[in-house]
Amino acid sequence: MPNYMTRIRTLREFCGLSQEAVADQLGITQSAYSRLENGTTRLDLPRLEQLAGLYGLTVQQLVDLNSVALVDIISQTPAVVERLRVSDVRN
Repeated sequence: MPNYMTRIRTLREFCGLSQEAVADQLGITQSAYSRLENGTTRLDLPRLEQLAGLYGLTVQQLVDLNSVALVDIISQTPAVVERLRVSDVRN
C-alpha cells in the first residue's frame, strides 16, 4: 500500500469524517473509497486533485512523505475542517 494512503486515512480521521462523507464529496461509493484508502485501488491524478482540494491541500502536500505533517497543515485551516464536518452532518 502506498504510504500516502495511510496519510489520507489519518487526515479523514483527524477531521472526524466518515468514509461515506468523503466518498460523497468525491462522487463515489463508500466501498470504492474504502478500497482507495486500503490501497487495493489506486488514486488517479484527477481523484488525487479532487481529494486534496477537499481538504484545502495541494496534491504535493497530500502525497509528499517529507512534507509537514498533514495534521499540522489542517490545524492551520480550521475553516476547512468545519466545512467538511458541516457537510458530513448535512448528508
